[in-house]
Order: sequence, then structure tokens, then C-alpha cells
Amino acid sequence: MNRAVFNEVSVLWAEHLGQPFPGMGDVFPDFVLADAYMAGIVTSYVGSQRGVLTEEQRRMLSSCARDLRWVLRRVRGREARAFVARSVRIADLILGRATLGERHGQ
Repeated sequence: MNRAVFNEVSVLWAEHLGQPFPGMGDVFPDFVLADAYMAGIVTSYVGSQRGVLTEEQRRMLSSCARDLRWVLRRVRGREARAFVARSVRIADLILGRATLGERHGQ
């Protein structure tokens, strides 16, 4: 496990949980589903204290990240964009698609 990635994901996830859910379900129904799946996966990742996911969880997280990127390109509003961008950043870190310290979706 990469401890720096795990630590950044843990911090971002704590921030994410402290933010209100943006009311975009009527416009982007897939966002609600992707966010729910991702929440379970990231909770498992952080809760493991070792950053461990099954191959199925990694596939699902990759699918969620794809859906969230689609939403990010279309969503308006600063708070909603920040919420979705943080989700994408978390997924990218876990999947090894991002480097530490880079700003995502800003």
C-alpha cells in the first residue's frame, strides 16, 4: 500500500463526507447511483486501514469514475463541481491514475 495515497484519500473522504450532497439527481440520475457505489467502496478502502480493495471493487470504482467524469464535464455550480471533482480525485488516487498533490477538476 502507498501510505501517502491512503492518507490523502482518507483526508479527502473525510472532507467529502462533511459536504452536503448536491441536489443533482433529477438532472443526473446516474450520478446518484455512482456516488452511492463509490461511497461503499471508498468506505471499505479507508476502513480496511490498509487500502485494500477486491478486483471487483476496483472495476466498479473505475466504472463510477467514468460516470463521474461525464457528470463533471456537464455540471454547473461551484459546490456541485467541487463535490464531483473530489469524488473523481479520490477514485483516481485509489486506482493509481493521479499523482499526489495535483488539483483535479478545478
